[in-house]
Amino acid sequence: MNIAENVVADEPGMQLPFQSASDQLVALSKGDISSVELLDLYLKRVALHNKALNAIVTLDEERARAAAQAADVARAKGMSLGPLHGLPITVKDSFMTAGLRSTCGEPELTNYIPDIDAEAVSRLRAAGAIIFGKTNVPTSNLDVQTANPIFGATNNPFDLTRTPGGSAGGAAAAVSAGLTSVDFASEIGGSTRVPAHFCGLYGHKTTFGAIPLTGHIGYGPKLPGRRAQPDMACGGVLARSPDDIFPLISAAAGPLDRDEGWRFAFAPPRATDLRSFRIAAWFDDESCPVDAVVRGAMEGVIQLLEGIGARVHRNPKQLPVQLEQSFRLFEQLLYGAVSNVKSTQTLPVVAATITRMLTKLGGEPARAVRGLFQSHKAWLGMDATRQLMRDNWAQFFQDFDVLLLPVTPTAAPPPHNKMNDRFGRYIEVDGERRSYWDQVKWNALANIAGSPATAFPVTFTSDGLPVGLQVMGPSAGDLTTLQFARQITRLAGGYRVPPNFA
Repeated sequence: MNIAENVVADEPGMQLPFQSASDQLVALSKGDISSVELLDLYLKRVALHNKALNAIVTLDEERARAAAQAADVARAKGMSLGPLHGLPITVKDSFMTAGLRSTCGEPELTNYIPDIDAEAVSRLRAAGAIIFGKTNVPTSNLDVQTANPIFGATNNPFDLTRTPGGSAGGAAAAVSAGLTSVDFASEIGGSTRVPAHFCGLYGHKTTFGAIPLTGHIGYGPKLPGRRAQPDMACGGVLARSPDDIFPLISAAAGPLDRDEGWRFAFAPPRATDLRSFRIAAWFDDESCPVDAVVRGAMEGVIQLLEGIGARVHRNPKQLPVQLEQSFRLFEQLLYGAVSNVKSTQTLPVVAATITRMLTKLGGEPARAVRGLFQSHKAWLGMDATRQLMRDNWAQFFQDFDVLLLPVTPTAAPPPHNKMNDRFGRYIEVDGERRSYWDQVKWNALANIAGSPATAFPVTFTSDGLPVGLQVMGPSAGDLTTLQFARQITRLAGGYRVPPNFA
């Protein structure tokens, strides 16, 4: 696989809606385009293309245009509203947005309009961003595809018969198809990285705790839920360039005001040149095999790295965890984290889970029930094991700067129609049926570790579907993984415009 042929990172003549948000900010600052003009451009593209994708589910045109006009007036007066001054963006529909419908795909929240912003949303606005829409999610964010009873399913812009992934599938489809500049999202088990991989984007999961998730609807919109900090969940960004990510996460990062005295700082990048990175690569594990295309992408990137003189340690013996063991722990912590989410307790979901338990003793349904109804004592035991794993990861990242990993075993699969039955599903990996939830296993490593991870585009399948990889780094090492993604883009991959949306 000649991955180098896919390099388009600095493609000249990239049309404005597909340019990086960083380039758009430069154009705004120079006066080459106004904030109102850029907003109107995206609104026109939403009107033209969103019906096919179902990516953006709620618009805030009137307030966004007023904010864009104010941004243009401020710039004309020489005033700065912040690092995101006048940039139109979207946010995932799992964040509360004051005065704007916020549902998280939950039917009971169909008409819910919060009176406050989520903390991260408030910080993005304070940095000058203009939020003009909300992007689709699966019900309560709990799926690797994007569909819910309120808005229906979102489609992949590279192939409308494929899923864009989840839970930030609406975000990925919108960014990839040029309906927004960038999208601020969230994830608990690959929710930004899987959609990035499926839609040919960059997707970043922040270090756990870097960005407050108060006002993230996963725990419910009412007090005290709106002030809760979900376990393992992190802020995330989906973008067309790795340069677009840090301005957003840095604007949203930092402790809550109530946590006076606490500080958070992103560590400097450990290296700036690929030859200087200490790189490990892990992609062989019998508990979660990858298909030939994903393996080819891994091998191709490793060969490119080695070709420029970088040293890559393939499947190092000193791996800090076993993949299956880590995923089992992740499952139980995840089920504990979402045990009070109503979509896990609806009659159709419970009935489907019980049916699966009766037809297949043990396995995923039984583990789900144990996790959803585990005792606090059991959770404490799981959390203690997690802390040991985090220590192991910290030790690993003393020897290595980054770990190169698959995102999922395959490119984007077709969507399933089992919205309630989360266990009657599978994917095919080189013709072999595998659990649907294998799509989460490689991602869950970073969620257990609390580490940052960045997905980046690499190549395409023979039928035109994007294939990406991810790089994981040490805690607070977001700049390290972003720098690696920036540098690897010069060798392999880079965003490409979906042909049907140009």
